[in-house]
Amino acid sequence: MRALRSYNPANPSELVTEVPAAGPADAAEAVRSAQSAFAGWSAAPAGKRAEALHGAAAQLAAESAELAELISREEGKLLGAARTEVAKTVEQFRLAAQLAFLAEGSTYPAESAGVSAWTLRVPLGVVVAITPWNFPLSLAARKIAPALAAGNTVVFKPSPVTPGAGERLAAACHRGGVPEEALRVVQGDDPEAMAALAGAPEVRAVTFTGSDRTGAALHRAVRPGVRVQFELGGHNAALVCADAGLPRAAAEVAAGAFGLTGQVCTATDRVLVDRAVAAEFTELLADLAAKLTAGRGDDPAGAMGPAATAAQRDRVTALLDSATAAGAKIAGQGTLAPGTDPAGHWLLPTVLTDVPADHPAITGEIFGPLLSVVPIDGPDQALAEINADDHRLVTAVHTRDLATAGRFVREARCGLVKVNERTTGNGVAPPFGGWGASSSGAFPEGGRTALDFLTDTKTVYCNVLA
Repeated sequence: MRALRSYNPANPSELVTEVPAAGPADAAEAVRSAQSAFAGWSAAPAGKRAEALHGAAAQLAAESAELAELISREEGKLLGAARTEVAKTVEQFRLAAQLAFLAEGSTYPAESAGVSAWTLRVPLGVVVAITPWNFPLSLAARKIAPALAAGNTVVFKPSPVTPGAGERLAAACHRGGVPEEALRVVQGDDPEAMAALAGAPEVRAVTFTGSDRTGAALHRAVRPGVRVQFELGGHNAALVCADAGLPRAAAEVAAGAFGLTGQVCTATDRVLVDRAVAAEFTELLADLAAKLTAGRGDDPAGAMGPAATAAQRDRVTALLDSATAAGAKIAGQGTLAPGTDPAGHWLLPTVLTDVPADHPAITGEIFGPLLSVVPIDGPDQALAEINADDHRLVTAVHTRDLATAGRFVREARCGLVKVNERTTGNGVAPPFGGWGASSSGAFPEGGRTALDFLTDTKTVYCNVLA
């Protein structure tokens, strides 16, 4: 079997993980195995499934230091951010253990003598979970843990960029008490294997987070009638009103744009600033960017790590070069930390102004630490631009005026709306999902809403007089 290898993006000669890469036959076998395990796992009492999920959480917590180091080395994330991700992953499994008891039905008034009616929530069967590299543990947990809690079995396909994190997550679940057949792992970067996985006849649902392009390929592979939950790209704007507290707003916008190297679907791509304060706000933002450094994930002085892959670095670098060639100006830019490997996949936090309105740095998702400042004439213009976008995942407004904030919350047609907060970051219990092209399928992730995607409703009529 072919080997799949991951390397440290801060030091690309450093091998981090090597695992066997699956082909189409391996993917099909994993699905069949999960299907065979479904009857036993779905019939297990809720308490038994909850016990296994609590066990997985305990294993992950016990291994948190090693897992954070692995994420940092394999994906490039700062060690502190990696620790936060592991902690959130533990929370996901603890929450899912509660969900095992919450797949509840309802009873209904009798409409005929002696006839009672009620509903049951029943698991679907085999759920395929395909996850990205930017949160290799927590996004996987958000899919896997609720699926297991509801009584489904799972075939987990980690990103080929972070196979080690995926392998360790599944192993922790197995050590915690989840049967190996109930959670299978398929590794690799073979498109035919992914198509075989998503298109297997035993699969009842596919949950995916990743790019629009991969999502389109998966749509073609999924069989008719299979339930889908796709979280795709984001093109996120923050609005800074004239009455905002500008220093705090600048700090939140910078964190949303440059944190995690901007490699987040909820990252701020552009900031729409009231023209009356645009110059002052831009100066504050540029000063913040200039103080940031990019470095190794284990460098305590670093503000962000490298791009996860060489292709990601090259794409964002080309976008910056294209923008400046088209007339954009660099208002502020960070620096590279001393002692970094020159071969690393480095990007610098950069604030741009005067970007042409039709340039991809304005019109498309960045997924990197580039932020464009766009002066606007008030909330009306901002809402019109935000709501006209195809990808409406998250937006934010910075204002001291409650009426403005309330109007923005009502009228912004995005799946997530934040007030005086960065666009990035979300809890484990609230729903998470975008609108428009940012999501495909009618099912957001997170908390109790996960059960809507992961279960079917069965209505029962029982005549007790027969």
